[in-house]
Amino acid sequence: MTNSISRSYLIPVFLLMLLLWGCSTSEEFSGYSYDPEGVTETSDKETNPHYTRAIGVNDGKIWVSNDFSGARMNDFYQVNDSLYRVTIKPERDAINNSPWYAFQIWSVAPDTINLQLDYEHGDHRYIPKLSKNSRHWQRIDSTNYSADTTRGTATLTLNLERKPLWVSAQELFTWDNYNTWTDSLASKSFVLRDTVGFSHNNRPILKLHISEANPDQPRGVMIITGRLHPPEVTGAIGAKVFINQLTSDTELARDFRNHFEVLAYPFANPDGVQQGHWRYNARGVDLNRDWEHFNQPEPRAIRNDLLPLKDDSLRKVFYGIDFHSTDENIFYPINREEETFPDDFTYQWIDSLTQEFPDYPIEVEPFPPNSPITKNWIFHTFGADAVTYEISDTAPRDSMKTVTRESARIIMQQLLDEINN
Repeated sequence: MTNSISRSYLIPVFLLMLLLWGCSTSEEFSGYSYDPEGVTETSDKETNPHYTRAIGVNDGKIWVSNDFSGARMNDFYQVNDSLYRVTIKPERDAINNSPWYAFQIWSVAPDTINLQLDYEHGDHRYIPKLSKNSRHWQRIDSTNYSADTTRGTATLTLNLERKPLWVSAQELFTWDNYNTWTDSLASKSFVLRDTVGFSHNNRPILKLHISEANPDQPRGVMIITGRLHPPEVTGAIGAKVFINQLTSDTELARDFRNHFEVLAYPFANPDGVQQGHWRYNARGVDLNRDWEHFNQPEPRAIRNDLLPLKDDSLRKVFYGIDFHSTDENIFYPINREEETFPDDFTYQWIDSLTQEFPDYPIEVEPFPPNSPITKNWIFHTFGADAVTYEISDTAPRDSMKTVTRESARIIMQQLLDEINN
């Protein structure tokens, strides 16, 4: 009697679980927990204007300017005798909390001021970086910086003079930097720099083709994307270091290039970067949520450039990496139970990396491939393994570069092992 009652109870419960599971897996992805509502609706959106100007206060004694690429500063005023305030607004009100800022500030005579960073639709996140020439940057001294987590603001103590001081959420890494870097790479015989399309504002979507493989022989392909989100500078630096290692003159890199092609698109959101955006492109869209409908020209150009690989019998996609930044070093691999090619590749890479750097903090958070993001499109289109590689906003630059170079070395060796098996 007890067994029959248990069975009669378990059957409907089991059916209910199946129904709920079916609903959850068939439900259309609508965004991650940190995404604003409607993020996967990727048609053009209206954006807030950002006017380029210089503003003087205190009878013209203190000035700020946002008249340069990558700037974000909306207003500036004097609060009282001891405090000034910069107001920062995003390109759209509904946005992730990635409040980018960048401006110049100076004084007609040497002065020390307190400056508050105040945000609309966001809370302070990035520790300020300072520069006297926009090329060499250093983090502000901790004694001159405090963040108010209750109000979401930050206050800086700045020593000003007539020569402008650059203040930015991260180092400026804009078109001029990408152009100089990719141009230097293109001087190598095995690197071809190309343009695969244009942004809304007619900026080029850059591509680097890296290979020394015989075009008449089978070869593997690795896809690299980066800078889909403008403020994610540590990810951009990581992508640069990684690609530099792939083009280096080591025996491993030469062997890798003889067996693989690298197709890299390191500057996927040029409008957002140049305009100092927090998250979106020029039409207010998160480009890493547009890899299903391809409403925006930037991911569409990259997709169109990659699609011919599907019909190329000599080229097989082995791996994809999308470089990003967040508040920690974290890998977002595809769920391990998904069948990818090569099998379990990302997890093998992570295991090797953590063995090499046991004290370097790395988190791993697998996700199902159900969202319209870059790595999932690579997986669904080519069956290849892929990962979102996030580098901490506050990562020490020297150690981050060391770990990233080693990451490239591990991946090259693992891919060679795969193609030679």
